[in-house]
Amino acid sequence: MKTHRKIHILLAISGLTLTTALGYAQANGPLSVLWQKTYGPGKNINGVGMAAPYDFVQTPDGGFLIAGYAYGSTNDMRTAPVCPATDFWVIKIDAQGIRQWDKSCGGEASWGPGSLAVRIFLDPDGGFLLAGHTTSDARCCQTAPRHGLIDAWAVRYDASGNKLWDQTYLPDGHDFFWAFDFERTADGGYLGCGLGGVSPNGGYYGIVKFDAQGQQLWTKKIGCLDPVVFSEALRILETADGGFIVAGASGLTACDDKTSPYFGGYDPNNALLGSDFWVVRCDAQQNKLWDRSYGGRNGDLALDIYALADGGFMVFGTSASPPETDPTKGTKTSPLYGLHDYWVVRIDAQGNQLWDRSYGGTSDDVCTHAEPMPDGGWLLSGTSMSPPSADKTSPRFGSADIWIVRIDEDGNKLWEQSFGGNGLEGKQWRGFVPPQFMRERIKHTPDGGFLLTASSESQVSGVKTAPLISQGDFWVLKLGPEPPSLSGAVTPDGKFQLRLIGPPEFKYAIQGSADLVAWTTLADDVEIPTGKVFWTDPDTAGHRFYRAVRK
Repeated sequence: MKTHRKIHILLAISGLTLTTALGYAQANGPLSVLWQKTYGPGKNINGVGMAAPYDFVQTPDGGFLIAGYAYGSTNDMRTAPVCPATDFWVIKIDAQGIRQWDKSCGGEASWGPGSLAVRIFLDPDGGFLLAGHTTSDARCCQTAPRHGLIDAWAVRYDASGNKLWDQTYLPDGHDFFWAFDFERTADGGYLGCGLGGVSPNGGYYGIVKFDAQGQQLWTKKIGCLDPVVFSEALRILETADGGFIVAGASGLTACDDKTSPYFGGYDPNNALLGSDFWVVRCDAQQNKLWDRSYGGRNGDLALDIYALADGGFMVFGTSASPPETDPTKGTKTSPLYGLHDYWVVRIDAQGNQLWDRSYGGTSDDVCTHAEPMPDGGWLLSGTSMSPPSADKTSPRFGSADIWIVRIDEDGNKLWEQSFGGNGLEGKQWRGFVPPQFMRERIKHTPDGGFLLTASSESQVSGVKTAPLISQGDFWVLKLGPEPPSLSGAVTPDGKFQLRLIGPPEFKYAIQGSADLVAWTTLADDVEIPTGKVFWTDPDTAGHRFYRAVRK
């Protein structure tokens, strides 16, 4: 493990032509792996055991709560109760990844997958709430009844890990609700979204609101019912006006409750593989303000959305569409590199598309999560099946790896990195209904680094050093801070201006050189509290090369 300072060198040829090279970085990318751990259940009498994480939070003691699902028997990682089907599973680890305790909760599944927690929320009193979906009836740890074929399900715990209550939710007029995301609201309650509908017909965007005690307050459905075409809501946010915005995918043509067009991509063999990004905004009274479609002729699926300070939004997901020149046939302008690419769309407060960017290799690349960065850029995480090719330079270790891509606020790629072993990281998703997209989450930690969580089915290999415990495990990696990044441009008055991007937890030195041998410190102890700072060299003629050093 490298402990050197990270240095990012900017070569400025005549102040105009720019190229970059990383110093003291791992061969696979700029983020060092400080430690990594796996956590999984035992295998049952049939030799089956599986776990996958979907969300995590950092606790005040510097540790983490990691939530998802588990199926299998007890072992030194997983304790009772082990219910008859797949369970909600949360594990508490300390700041070094050492397991401290775990909790399982589930019922008896009458069909399908059982119970899966997709979000975890930490409360000020140290308690926490798990939220997801269940196909289980009340039994074992689950006391709330199941109302439909599948319900949203929330379980509340106190600070000692004791279960306080659990509640199930089914939006009005639905007989199934596959809940994919939840968000805490300003009043202490929660919004949930997912695929809701009436079997065996297609589905709506289903929305549910419940309070801090788990009591359902209201429900809403968005879209039109079609016998075969689905609209699946995958991410929801409360907006500053008390309303909400929800993103996912829809294959619907314009109908009574959808004004935006259908561009293409509906797959009759799996209607939930995506068609168009569909984003819907509602006010505080749940009235729809607008809906917009984004995409092209093939499948496009929005998996994450964030609000911006100017009132607009960033939407993240995957796209299989080529660029379109005719705006009546699609909004995608960025290239298609492979079968699916990471796709990022910037929209304004009214949903108008401002720009889009794609990133990927020649196979399937799916962005499932985006972490905002201090400079206004983003750290994208998801899975990649692509070898180094097209727009991807980092290696492929197995059938699918975790792939993170760092972009600035304008969508320019700064660096990328992949993590994996010789097997599968993430989930096989093409053959599942709905597709089993994970949330490969990466989030900041107070030391300036990151925690990355994903599902892993790989043995020790590639960059994976933690053992495979079950058939699939929680894989958790503590990563160091990113290196500083320099770029340069000539200002309108002819000066050469450098842009320095880096973690605000550190100070930096900007150095210049005429020959790459002798370096002069031009600015020392540079602080970048917003993650980005500009600096103009008064002696451009004397410095053809620049570098930033993290101190």
